[in-house]
Amino acid sequence: MTWYPTNADDVTLIVSEVSRNEDGSRAGSTEIANTSAITVDDFTIGTEEDMTALSGIGNANPLGISQGDIEHSFDFTVQGEDATVFNNLAEDDSGRAKELEIIARAEDYKAKLVGAYAGTREFSGSSGDPVEFAVEGIATGRDDGTV
Repeated sequence: MTWYPTNADDVTLIVSEVSRNEDGSRAGSTEIANTSAITVDDFTIGTEEDMTALSGIGNANPLGISQGDIEHSFDFTVQGEDATVFNNLAEDDSGRAKELEIIARAEDYKAKLVGAYAGTREFSGSSGDPVEFAVEGIATGRDDGTV
């Protein structure tokens, strides 16, 4: 019988920094976060496509669908001392977001974002709780499939 994950603890989240050659081609990637080594409280990987129903005067039901832009997004929260480490790796020396590759892997499924940039990076804490570093951003591509 096939097993399907029902708990976020069954998913591994891997975040890598992408390096590029001077001509802009991809040179490789360096893993900077893996949930087997750091504590991630929650994550979301999403894709949204702008769509509009086309109906018009005299047509109660749509005659078609207009498909617009596609946006791939992500967010996750790193906890504890890992938050400080990840904060230093998520941005470059000028404070700008670095290019990332993000993979969420379950038993038979993976979601992979390429060309990802963490446009929002927030470091926070509350008395009695671990500090948190929340990131969210967008990506230029998504590749889902089997592992």
